[in-house]
Amino acid sequence: MARFSVTEAATAGFGVIGRKPLAVVGWAVALALALMVPAVLCFLTLGPEFQKLVQLAMTQRGGDPSPEAMQQMMQAQSGMTAVNMLFWLWSSFVKAVFCAAVFRAVLTPGQSAWAYLRIGSREMWLTLLLLVEQVLAMIAIFVLVLLVVVLTAIVAVGGGESGHMAAIATGCVGALIAFGVVFWVALRLSMAAPMTFVDNQFRLFESWSLTRGQGWRLLGVAVLIVVFILGLEILVGGVVVGVALGGGALAALQGPGGLEAFMARPPLELLRDLWPWLVVFGTVAALFSAVVHALFYAPWAVIHRALTTRA
Repeated sequence: MARFSVTEAATAGFGVIGRKPLAVVGWAVALALALMVPAVLCFLTLGPEFQKLVQLAMTQRGGDPSPEAMQQMMQAQSGMTAVNMLFWLWSSFVKAVFCAAVFRAVLTPGQSAWAYLRIGSREMWLTLLLLVEQVLAMIAIFVLVLLVVVLTAIVAVGGGESGHMAAIATGCVGALIAFGVVFWVALRLSMAAPMTFVDNQFRLFESWSLTRGQGWRLLGVAVLIVVFILGLEILVGGVVVGVALGGGALAALQGPGGLEAFMARPPLELLRDLWPWLVVFGTVAALFSAVVHALFYAPWAVIHRALTTRA
């Protein structure tokens, strides 16, 4: 049976960053353009609607919303539904492009032009894969949650005097089991993305055969990736919060009514006052996101290479 090194796979992202730092910078620039520009456009077009939602929520605090307020909230939210759908499709495409770039940096490091970024059939197949995986995950989670809720309700009704405690225990155990099932299935399907990239075709359940007998090693890689990313988030988050507090970025929100007055301002005025902070935090966020992409995607490409070349 083909095997792979857990530590070698989990740290593959650090190797990519160390070998190709300029590519990571290029990913950060591309990410900033791919995500921040649409976000600014959405802010300019939907800013008044968002402000309306915030102001309505603030005016209705501490009491039941009036029918007029409910109607205005529904109108504002319906106007944002289509934008949310488009942003979901766009963000999935962006993830696919950068996933392919990281895979290319690991599997074909010689193709380094344009920081390994391409827009082609591989990126389209990966986009489709990500969309299908997200939909299937939502369906699976909904079904499992529904089963846990129904089982908990049955135990609560038929448990007599001890039904309350039994229902709590059943719900907790059921939630843990459901999480374990979803996580285990995700690990078994973790080779779908690199298989789709390498074969240049849609691959999903083919990953099940390739990962047979590799569950514990895949779990070890996933745990290490989570630890690395969480540690990086804590470090970067602490620095960002310290800079924001020290630089007075939150001064306008202090005092009674500060948030209400701040959000009541026109969108263009907000953008004019906030753009220096948006540029700084956007740059940090783009670099951080590029590093996270490398840390998250590179291990699965390394695992795929090991399982397919040593089989």
